Amino acid sequence: MEPSYPGSRNIIREALRLGQIPESAYEICLASVRSSTLKQYNSGLKAWWIFCTTSKISLFSPSIPNVLKFLCIHFEKGASYGTLNSYRSAIAQVLGPSIAQDFRVKRFFQGVYQLRPSKPKYTNTWGPSIVLNFVKKLNNDHITLEYLTYKLAILLALTTGQRVQTLSLIDTKNIFQSEKGVEIKITDKIKTSGKNAFQPILTLPFYKEDISVCVATTLICYLGRTKVFRSNDVKYSKLLLTFKKPIHNATAQTISRWIKKLMKESGVDITKFTPHTTRHASTSAAFKKGITFDTIRSAAGWSANSKTFAVFYNRPIKNLSSFAQAVLEYTEFLSIKCIFLIYNIFFIQYRFK
Repeated sequence: MEPSYPGSRNIIREALRLGQIPESAYEICLASVRSSTLKQYNSGLKAWWIFCTTSKISLFSPSIPNVLKFLCIHFEKGASYGTLNSYRSAIAQVLGPSIAQDFRVKRFFQGVYQLRPSKPKYTNTWGPSIVLNFVKKLNNDHITLEYLTYKLAILLALTTGQRVQTLSLIDTKNIFQSEKGVEIKITDKIKTSGKNAFQPILTLPFYKEDISVCVATTLICYLGRTKVFRSNDVKYSKLLLTFKKPIHNATAQTISRWIKKLMKESGVDITKFTPHTTRHASTSAAFKKGITFDTIRSAAGWSANSKTFAVFYNRPIKNLSSFAQAVLEYTEFLSIKCIFLIYNIFFIQYRFK
């Protein structure tokens, strides 16, 4: 009976051992690979483990031709360029980064791109006004806690351009109110956290032109409504809490469901657009309004050299025959202005903790 797959973590640990890394340094080295990355690489490493076991070749020191044979097998099964690239990155965890620099591997991936080029998931996106026009009808003082939670979640997503993961990490002790608005420090590790990366500070000004879509006002109202659940209990330290018993800090997955629900009720096609597209919608709208790339990049949490926005997020806004014409309409102008007043006036930037 063949041995079972040992898991990505154990495979990487064995690669460290074979690389003559001292046993005392194993855990430190493994800490360099985040759990989310291990999860992402798991399928690739499992496929590589099966291939090596079946072909009776070394898992940790194969020849480049064998690596290419493995990649070809999955290409013929229909794997996309992105999937194959992920497999290559997974294998590099045990073979070392030199695999990506081999001219034969480079040539292979150039060919894959020509034969099966990557395509963006979205060719267009939805305009933020479709949600904001719906949210305007939700009066903070009269709606249920459930809908106040939905409203705050989607306003935060749109007005900050941040990932849902970041929103789930907002801690009440890091929220500071002033005459101008609300400032939120993100101190926990996020996707873009790194050795030389700044942690984000989210600045939410009071939007006096229309309080019904003011995210700072909504946040303060939400804190007041949920104060009874918090007291001094650290279990409820995060900003966003679930509204059904047992009440607890909301996870990123829960917040995504909330945003999706409000997107659907607003009229966004959720069969096509996921909650993550709030980043597409807000950043694309900001770009169309003339907000600089650097400001958008800083607000959404991309690095200084990142091409993510240009490649994956800058999309035409769906159902707008003429953006200029839409801006002249009160509802569109008000919505877009609400979202990006933050960027244009307060310049949300990454700062030191």
